[in-house]
Amino acid sequence: MTRRGLAAVLLVVVASMAPVPPAGSQPAAAGPVPLVRLPFPQDDGTLTPYTFELGYPLMTLVYDTLLWRDADGVPRPWLARSVDTSPDGRKVTVHLADGARWQDGPPVTSADVAFTFSWVAAHPHPRFSGEVVAVERVDTPDPGTAVISLRQAQPGFADQPLADLPIIPRHLWEGLPTGKAAPDGLPVGSGPYRLVDHVAGQRYRFEAVAGYFRGAPAVSTIEVPVMNKVDDTVHALERGDVDMVPVNLPEALKKRVDTLSVKVAEGDSYLGTALLFNLRSPPFDRVEVRRAVARAIDLGRIARVEGDAVAADHGYLHPRSPFASPDPLHSLDPAAARPVLAALTAPITVLVPDNDRSKAEAGRLVVQAVIGAGGAATLRKLPRAELERAVGEDGGAPTFEAAIWTTPPLASYDPAILGRLFGSDPASAPFNLAGYHSAAFDDAARRVATTSDPAARKAATREALGLLAADDPVVPLYFAGGAFGYRPAVYDGWVFVRGSGILDKRSFVGPRPAAAPATPTRPTTPIAAPPPDASGGRGFPAGLLAAGALAGAAVLAGAAVVVGRRRS
Repeated sequence: MTRRGLAAVLLVVVASMAPVPPAGSQPAAAGPVPLVRLPFPQDDGTLTPYTFELGYPLMTLVYDTLLWRDADGVPRPWLARSVDTSPDGRKVTVHLADGARWQDGPPVTSADVAFTFSWVAAHPHPRFSGEVVAVERVDTPDPGTAVISLRQAQPGFADQPLADLPIIPRHLWEGLPTGKAAPDGLPVGSGPYRLVDHVAGQRYRFEAVAGYFRGAPAVSTIEVPVMNKVDDTVHALERGDVDMVPVNLPEALKKRVDTLSVKVAEGDSYLGTALLFNLRSPPFDRVEVRRAVARAIDLGRIARVEGDAVAADHGYLHPRSPFASPDPLHSLDPAAARPVLAALTAPITVLVPDNDRSKAEAGRLVVQAVIGAGGAATLRKLPRAELERAVGEDGGAPTFEAAIWTTPPLASYDPAILGRLFGSDPASAPFNLAGYHSAAFDDAARRVATTSDPAARKAATREALGLLAADDPVVPLYFAGGAFGYRPAVYDGWVFVRGSGILDKRSFVGPRPAAAPATPTRPTTPIAAPPPDASGGRGFPAGLLAAGALAGAAVLAGAAVVVGRRRS
């Protein structure tokens, strides 16, 4: 299978630490809103777990995960009623919620859970397969219980895969012919919306599922026109042709739409932008050259030029991630960089996507910084497909020197993914586009993935981040600010999820009283989800979004985060 990079996908961009103002929530007695229209930047295939590319948030309207992140980014029960773990952390018991059914009628059972894990293990997927490698087997003692045995404790298992991997229906997927990505026709999941119409290249239409087990969705129909330019989506919002734009609005556009009829919901995003190096060939096979370029870059200046961005001076994770380094890891020292950069015999070429003004501007500032520190550098814009080939995201040999690239929100939710991004073993690190190899990092990443003690795990994470900052396979530049425009007169129930954004099924399916966080490493208290509230599922607290992001003009997780692959 062709590999897709974590950075390219999924989900609508950016997230917030704070909810959309509660005064805007829809009254429970008002009944469902008939129609909400939101654009998407490209046609994204049939939106199954094996055919989506950028549309993780749309796909998860149709498919449910066992857990789902809340407003603070914490996994909570969703398709699961409760989750608990054995004292050694190697056995995770999932009790399914009552009343969950597939959209074609049959109940969701533990056999579907077991089938999903075995299917993903046997059918490589760029995002999900790495999340299930620790699973030894899944037992199904009864239709409502799945017991997942792990080869070793996985403290991040609640977030990835339990809050990230969509459960698929065994009765439709079992026995698919070899090479077939998904069943024919429109997707069938257990989620709150069913995709009822897809006109390739033009639109999607989702209809609320009657009798959804977590309550009636607050919007009856969601229409998704395909619009591949940010300016077009903003104009459509201003004209009233769409009711929300799932893109991060640049500062100028944010001011333009911040009117009496359009609100802007703002917050932080775990979606990052970085300078990626190719360590396989000169000049970036030498750590001193990578370090010199890093020292030449003023991250604060780039963040200021980007507007509401957050400088990534604390490393690869967002500074507000609970796993982030408490201390700055970036050092600005152009004078120290000058002798190394001045000695280079050829200019550095920095690649940027030609459809993303934000990344192009970041690339321009990187080139300017290198030149200002005595080096030579040029900027080259490429179509996205060419850029992906150049960095080797298609599985081919990388040909780039340096590129402006996206860092996935999933890493800031749980750092176990760091080993998959920078580990030395290609089989377990499919997203190591830089070609980084470090035994010390591999050891730290292994401890991040397997250490159950929270303090020791945070210490291992900081060690791994410190090694990345010292070896500089990438230079994290900034994390985008999140700003989403929407029309409150049409629908004011949008909710933010920390790190991701507002395009999420929690914006449409009502609140539940808080449940204990899903903590597979703390098994003494089971995680239980209370029954639906009396309002029928409406009313919107700060919710959640899958990891992923829609950035600039072309790329769309709630996050996620989010990586997908389209094969049909």
